[in-house]
Amino acid sequence: MDQGILLDALEAGDWTEMGAIPRASNDTRLLVLEHEGRAIKAVYKPISGERPLTDFPLETLALREVAAFRLSHALDLGVVPPTVLRDDLPAGRGSLQAYVEASDDDEAVTLSTVNAIPVDHTPIFALRTEDGRDLVLSHSVDESLRTIAFFDLLANNADRKAGHVITGSVLPSTASADIGIFGIDNGLTFHHEEKLRTVLWGFSRTSFCAEEIDALQEVAAMEEPLRAQLSDCMSAAELQALKYRANRLLAAEFFPEAPADRTVIPWPPI
Repeated sequence: MDQGILLDALEAGDWTEMGAIPRASNDTRLLVLEHEGRAIKAVYKPISGERPLTDFPLETLALREVAAFRLSHALDLGVVPPTVLRDDLPAGRGSLQAYVEASDDDEAVTLSTVNAIPVDHTPIFALRTEDGRDLVLSHSVDESLRTIAFFDLLANNADRKAGHVITGSVLPSTASADIGIFGIDNGLTFHHEEKLRTVLWGFSRTSFCAEEIDALQEVAAMEEPLRAQLSDCMSAAELQALKYRANRLLAAEFFPEAPADRTVIPWPPI
């Protein structure tokens, strides 16, 4: 099954609700979709189940989930699972995202003791648990994880927790070619003010590669095909801010360092 067929299933598949996904901040449910003899799992986030926030407009989180996929897809980044907006779901209009089936591969973001930090990981910050253990959160410098960090710069992701990075497959397959690293829970994105909060600061001061510069230039140009894909999910001010971020990153030429004048790690970070 390719991603085109997967999108068709998300947009038109018959659904069966399997129940609520635990520990989610907003109403989040697991559905099984059946389409053309195939069954896939999907995560449904109804707009009606979004809790009000002080800094994001009411009833926009599902739209931001969809915008995140559309931007990732348009730039050929492949880091956000296929996501659509549907009106015919059990609690009304909401986002529907292909479920990422976690693999047994090593975690891209880990919490460990100082002596157990994986050799290919870079430490981000230390913390002390309630029982007095000192732990370090670190992440790999894998190219796939870098792509998520790059996407988050553009999307101004205010909530890239470790648990929002999953190694796995959106297809019903365990083939190594279908395994990737995905960023999920992208509802707190595209704010017009600077909001980036992430555990993926390990790429700071790294120069952008040619593919990243191409992506930045595409967003900075904001030609009509891209604008049309995003404009029904984002306000005019948010679109302008997205274009501005791309231009600012192009001028800087590298991944920025964490600013010292605001909170830059989401809470909880895991």
